[in-house]
Amino acid sequence: VGKKAPPISLFKLDNNKYFRSKELIGKKNLVVSFFATWCVPCAKEIPELMKMSEEFGNDFQFMLIDVNEKKSIVKKHVAEKDITIQVVLDKYGKVFKSFGGESLPLLVVINKNGIISYYHNGYVKGDEKKLRKHLNSL
Repeated sequence: VGKKAPPISLFKLDNNKYFRSKELIGKKNLVVSFFATWCVPCAKEIPELMKMSEEFGNDFQFMLIDVNEKKSIVKKHVAEKDITIQVVLDKYGKVFKSFGGESLPLLVVINKNGIISYYHNGYVKGDEKKLRKHLNSL
């Protein structure tokens, strides 16, 4: 927290175009959750993030980054779970590692200036309250 966020440049799941975090600097706060289809706490966190994505609207970009999985598996999972947030693929886990990621989910908020303002590993019920409070402070 307080450091400049590493760049995120990854393929979007839905169209083979790149998502580049630098394009949001100065425009939006970025809320990123690194996840995997097999991760149980991730499955509990994602619906909360989808609710917040609608709640916070245009000042925020919510995004899920799948770590180390094949596109076909992720695509099926997103369809089955009806995930409405942008999903990008960190096929080799390099971006996850650049954020110091060790376990999933890893939630990172990058403010409009490109600085990490929130960093949280894991998910238990109630974590979303801390996140909401933080997002309201930005």
